[in-house]
Amino acid sequence: MPKMDHATLTAKELHSRAEACWLQRQVPDAPTRSNADNLQLIHDLEVHQIELELQGAELERTRAEMEVALAKITDLFDFAPVGYMTLDPNAGISEANLAAASLLGFERPQLANRSFRSFVAAKDLPVFAGFLQRVFTGNGREHCEVALVVDGRAECEVEMEAVASESGRNCKLALSDVTERKRAAEDRLILSKLESTGILAGGIAHDFNNLLTSLVLNLDLAQTLGPPDGEIARCLEEVKKTAFMARSLTQQLLTFSKGGAPILKITPLKEVIRESVRPALSGSSVGCDFALAEDLWPVKADPGQISQVLRNLVMNAREALPEGGVVGIRAENVVRRSPGMPALPPGGYVRVSVIDHGVGIPPENLPLVFDPYFSTKQRGTCKGMGLGLTICHTIIKKHGGAMAVRSTPGQGSTFEIYLPAATAAVAVDPAAPPTASLTRRRILVMDDEEKLLTVFAKTLRKLGHEVEMVENGQSAIAAFTAAGAAQRPFDLVFLDLTIRNGLGGREVIQALRQINPAVKAIVMSGYADDPAVENHRRYGFDAAMVKPFDLGRIQEVLKAMTGPVSGPA
Repeated sequence: MPKMDHATLTAKELHSRAEACWLQRQVPDAPTRSNADNLQLIHDLEVHQIELELQGAELERTRAEMEVALAKITDLFDFAPVGYMTLDPNAGISEANLAAASLLGFERPQLANRSFRSFVAAKDLPVFAGFLQRVFTGNGREHCEVALVVDGRAECEVEMEAVASESGRNCKLALSDVTERKRAAEDRLILSKLESTGILAGGIAHDFNNLLTSLVLNLDLAQTLGPPDGEIARCLEEVKKTAFMARSLTQQLLTFSKGGAPILKITPLKEVIRESVRPALSGSSVGCDFALAEDLWPVKADPGQISQVLRNLVMNAREALPEGGVVGIRAENVVRRSPGMPALPPGGYVRVSVIDHGVGIPPENLPLVFDPYFSTKQRGTCKGMGLGLTICHTIIKKHGGAMAVRSTPGQGSTFEIYLPAATAAVAVDPAAPPTASLTRRRILVMDDEEKLLTVFAKTLRKLGHEVEMVENGQSAIAAFTAAGAAQRPFDLVFLDLTIRNGLGGREVIQALRQINPAVKAIVMSGYADDPAVENHRRYGFDAAMVKPFDLGRIQEVLKAMTGPVSGPA
């Protein structure tokens, strides 16, 4: 039979050859078929032809389905969010999907025959070598985490899983980018550490503020021993200001890690601005240019926290001027409808601007400057952790204000804070020396810090009051009960919120109000953000004093607590 090449034959040639093959198969002298036999043969051939046509159609349908399935599998492989690759025992890449190519920063054709080792960070090459050996010598799936380095891009962390093929000539490898997941875990760890540090700092701040209160009250008493306008009095006043500045150091961490709420009062800003800026520029070659409006509105603010914000902003401006220069401080009154203002409720605001002409902020970093997870400072090698602006933003938001930034690289930056103006101004009287009160009162003071208790009682006696001191809650309740029984009730009680190994202010005030519901009580604490301080009336107190406090604050509270207390009901 002649050899047939179906790939080159036309339909006509194929038919001719088929006829020739049929003739060769005929047997000589074969008996002649009848017409019935021929008809049966034709029928069988036609049926067989139809069978072949049906088989051909079925094959065509199966082929089409296989092509669709192959296309789906190819799409799943190509567009899967996870990178897939085929590696040989030497880590050569023979196949990669789009996700893998994108992760490595190459087009797929460029990855052919490249070694995957060239993408593995040098520090992780031994780890990857051991992983690949286990894949080709073991019988199951192997896992590994390494860092990849791509030209022009930062390191990224990937998680890999691979299994060898049955032939052992290659392995299928899946890799996932876990950089964000690991970064989020690191951030959670940082926040957890911040929270723990905040708890520790809270305890330190409490004890520290007790010591500062004792220091400040002793300074106030010392000022009474000489002329109020003498050199010694001025030096003592500077020491007192420094003591109050020391309190703000512990408050910085508390504000961010615990969300410390501000203690709001009507505050003229000019002196706060000047007193905050000078220490931040001390010892540097950077000067300051003040432009403070003469008619600047007072604001309802926590002076300590606003001072902290201004110091942070001025420190940032100082760092932007390594060769020296001038930081501009502007303060002016604005209303909500002024152009360029952030979205704020209608009303009047005081805008304070801190302006430098330094290096500026790159445009891509500008939207991130208040993000706690963003910093241009490398943690552990530079001062701070990049939280300064985040703390500022947190404080201003808690004051009902807003913060904005404008910057041009190479020309400098302007940070603006907006604080709601107070509805009315209050006159600020200069600190007056202690004078005896016109109304002599019997006062009970409870605090577990002996030095603070002593100087506080001494200050109250200097003001002309009769004072009894106790160091714990049980003693306070006993003294209050005895005074009522002797018809010599206390007019006021000062209760420390936290007492070591005993009843604190919360528990004591409940007991005292059961004895005498009309008792006038003031809570004292070094925890400014404690609910019993922020919402003291809800807890049964008439006023709150945050440590450290001075003589002026004591006089304010005594003046507010008017009217004697009646005896037990």
